[in-house]
Amino acid sequence: MLRILVFDEPYSVKLRLEGKLTDQTVPLLTERWAEVRSRLHGRKAIIDLGDVDEVNEAGRRALAWLLESGVKVGYAHPNVRPFIEELVCSQPGPPQLAARIWKRLHLGDCEERWDSAICQLCRRICSLLPSGFCPCGCRTN
Repeated sequence: MLRILVFDEPYSVKLRLEGKLTDQTVPLLTERWAEVRSRLHGRKAIIDLGDVDEVNEAGRRALAWLLESGVKVGYAHPNVRPFIEELVCSQPGPPQLAARIWKRLHLGDCEERWDSAICQLCRRICSLLPSGFCPCGCRTN
């Protein structure tokens, strides 16, 4: 089962998904996306995957298609986050390069020494990002 909530805001439209993104629920997502895309009118589209705990292959293809269509990911459930990071890193252009550099810089030092200067800088940067989105997957607390 998949529940899709749509929040219209002045500068964006947010799609919040709850449940499982599988073969059975992908058609619902594509139908809802077509509906939302027709009324964007220059606003950006954001998808919130915070309550999606399972994604199968059809769901992964649908998410890849959405990212290629220009949808930005606002938050992803920890079970889905590694796949989303992989998708973001595979997108061409500056976001791919920035995500790879950020991940290498951050993970290279922070996994070994949580209190290092680089890690403290990364935590500060991550704390400024939208809630729940850290390209490196760090702990910002």
